[in-house]
Amino acid sequence: MMDAILDTIFAERVVVLARGVPVSAMPKVVAALKAGGVKVMEVTFAPADPDTLSKTAEAIRIANDLGLLCGAGTVLEPAMVDAAAEAGARFIISPDTYDVVIRHTKARGLLSIPGAYTPSEVLAAHRLGADIVKVFPVLPDEADYIKVLCGPLPHIPLMATGGVTAQTAASFLRAGARVVAAGACVINAGLVAAGAWDDMARLASELVAAVKDKERHHG
Repeated sequence: MMDAILDTIFAERVVVLARGVPVSAMPKVVAALKAGGVKVMEVTFAPADPDTLSKTAEAIRIANDLGLLCGAGTVLEPAMVDAAAEAGARFIISPDTYDVVIRHTKARGLLSIPGAYTPSEVLAAHRLGADIVKVFPVLPDEADYIKVLCGPLPHIPLMATGGVTAQTAASFLRAGARVVAAGACVINAGLVAAGAWDDMARLASELVAAVKDKERHHG
């Protein structure tokens, strides 16, 4: 099961993350992403919100029910892993490398995607059992950093996160990232508040097209 999910993520090569989306808007957001060709979604926890466990779990459940491969993001503690797992999340993404969260993620049978930046941090995450290591934060012009990082570490699948947009996604993939993750360039508070679902679908399709275009022209 986990191998199949990993294969899907590697095949799609792009994860779209939803941060701060009200649960009530999730069905429309998911529909817009699907219309744009997105198949893998991350719903982030909001650590400052005391109700984030229940709200994020419900959002994950909606995304799963509506047909997206969904995981949880900004997972900082085991309780978040549990809430996500029970809602049907298939992967766990964090901004940091925390051994307790990685081990708990693996114990729950989920893919582990912790965050790291330096070579030491990337290797530490990999040694703890990470399936993919999220390189975070990368700025829009930092594809060369991914390229240099991949030089000695080609065996570790990397996910570039931070400055990824439809304009930069291909450069990160060409540099060696196996996956990219993007959020605000597709899902942002302004579009959600305005109910601009067609615009969101268009932005999603532009991001997906940029990733697919990289595959057609650059291998």
